[in-house]
Amino acid sequence: MSDLRAQRIAFAASSRLTEVFPVAGARLLDTSLRPVLGSRCLGWLLARRPRAALRKVARLRRFLVIPDIHIGDAVMTQSALTALRDFYPDAEVDYVVNRTVAPLIEGNPDASRILPIFSGAQLPTPDDVAALRDVIERGDYDLCWSFGSFLDQAEVAPQGPPFISFMSQAPRLVRNENDDTEINHFSYQFYRFVRATLATVARPVRDDRFLGVRATYRAEAIERVSRYAAANGLSPTAPLVMVNPDGACRFTLLPFDAQASLLERIASTGTDETKIVLGAGHSWAGIGERLVRAVPEVVRGKLHIIPKEMPLDAYAALMDLADVFITGDTGPLHLAAARRHSRSGGHRFRNRTAVLSLFGATVPRMSGYDSSRPGYLPANQDAPSWCYQAGSPCRNLSCLNKYFKTCRVVRCFETVDVAGLADLVVSHLAQARRGTAREPLPLVVAAPACRESPAA
Repeated sequence: MSDLRAQRIAFAASSRLTEVFPVAGARLLDTSLRPVLGSRCLGWLLARRPRAALRKVARLRRFLVIPDIHIGDAVMTQSALTALRDFYPDAEVDYVVNRTVAPLIEGNPDASRILPIFSGAQLPTPDDVAALRDVIERGDYDLCWSFGSFLDQAEVAPQGPPFISFMSQAPRLVRNENDDTEINHFSYQFYRFVRATLATVARPVRDDRFLGVRATYRAEAIERVSRYAAANGLSPTAPLVMVNPDGACRFTLLPFDAQASLLERIASTGTDETKIVLGAGHSWAGIGERLVRAVPEVVRGKLHIIPKEMPLDAYAALMDLADVFITGDTGPLHLAAARRHSRSGGHRFRNRTAVLSLFGATVPRMSGYDSSRPGYLPANQDAPSWCYQAGSPCRNLSCLNKYFKTCRVVRCFETVDVAGLADLVVSHLAQARRGTAREPLPLVVAAPACRESPAA
């Protein structure tokens, strides 16, 4: 049985259980899965795999880094490139990414080549698998680093170079959820994993400092946003909120009524100059227009739809004009949190966007950003970031894999504090315009004291 088929069966079974017994089923899954999946014994067993892969390698001069296939994964996994360069500054480091996000990754100084081959589907397509297999066969790589759960090494590199999989770190991530002193964000853990693994065979040549994720912008994207802002009267002195109403799947999509209510409250309680720009919708086509029609006519003039045809890099560059960016757990969240750089060096970004992320099924600490809570990674912006998790009676550890859940009724956002979220946004807008908003220090996370085996 393939790994993907096994995952489908397991997550479908967990979905059926919590549909019939929401509270009791979730409690049963957590009490049974957490001790097993987070056990130190399992961690020790899995930690042997990276070390075994390294023992097969005679040289370490060419690396291939394979994130998961989605937009946000390509942004977050850049930290693995940095960790590789900490040890091998002169190596060839190729990076396979989703085609849509490639323009925002190109220009990363830690990548030798960006290979835009993933098509953007929820799961790898046969063409994705074939393209990756071709890259590996032709690349003469000494070692491949895999950071996803959807690609099987037997499919993409049956006779290829050794693979090191981040999945060996699953027990540590599960344990970290019970330890507020440990930053458990994927991007940070990717960096720690690569450094800890390579430290068993080499000495680093750069300091051990995690500097957060980044995105690099072409001049064309910056110019397009400038024209859009001028055409739509987006003044740099007026409060601006940007909203991504879309979602990666139905388990991470804030319900329509809650989104409409949130927009109405922000528009009606903010200043007269406050404007809100929101996406048209891609996974949920037309959701932006439907939201505008759902709010009272008296506040509709404050809402502007971003054209659907705007490329992703321009859409992400527009985030820099916003005082607050609001989104669910999906790719644009990580672009909003990333430090923005101009590829030419001729443009200076503000990097002052506060990020509010709204979570349903998935685990906030692993992929969200929060500058005020222990165990969370702050956004790489000179502004606050917040994670909000809605109330759900059936949320459990199995909800982490949102693409394989099959719940017929979505209960991930059963209770949402719309009023509190709106108050948070409006309060920040007022403080930002008065210049009293607290600005986090530039993100530099030093290595924590080692309390256990590097890869266990």
